Amino acid sequence: MSEQSVVIQKETVDLIYKIAEIEKPQTLDDEAIKYALHTIEKKINNTEPLEIIPGGSSADESYSEEEWQRDLRIAGLSGDKKILVVDDIGVVTYQLKILFQKIGFEVDTAKDIYSAAKLIRKTVYDFIVMDLFVSTEREGFLLLDETKKTVVANNLKTKIIVITASAKGEHKVKCLNRGANMFLQKDTGWQEELVKYIDSV
Repeated sequence: MSEQSVVIQKETVDLIYKIAEIEKPQTLDDEAIKYALHTIEKKINNTEPLEIIPGGSSADESYSEEEWQRDLRIAGLSGDKKILVVDDIGVVTYQLKILFQKIGFEVDTAKDIYSAAKLIRKTVYDFIVMDLFVSTEREGFLLLDETKKTVVANNLKTKIIVITASAKGEHKVKCLNRGANMFLQKDTGWQEELVKYIDSV
């Protein structure tokens, strides 16, 4: 952390102390936050497998490693980068998976809205790249709506990118109005433009 004070939302502070599994002091200052973050850092660097994250008397015994890792990502404390690619065209998901792996992402893929929704409910992604026609326009908008609800409900920083072969302006307007962070038509150079956007965020 830098010497400058950083404003952290109350929800994030609560999550930090939950992840650290230490009791939150009544009076918070920079040193208290640093201590909690240092505790988390030690847990992350622990080379032993974690079945249940160890904690003090205030620890929730049902707090599993999967939940701990999810909270870590929600709080923005995980160094791993994850991306979900949703497209019913196998060659597109394959190409994007290889492309994103080369720039350091862990990549999940889905070919329909149901498997995509299941992944989105249990995993925190940095980016979700979804084709609008999976496999129909109606289903694509349903997935976009549900994804945005999940992002907002869990206070996530996930960026939603809609890709499509459609050149209709109304599709772009609808997607952006429904919460997409970027709308990208699959024309010449679209993959390079996609990577450029992701690198810029």
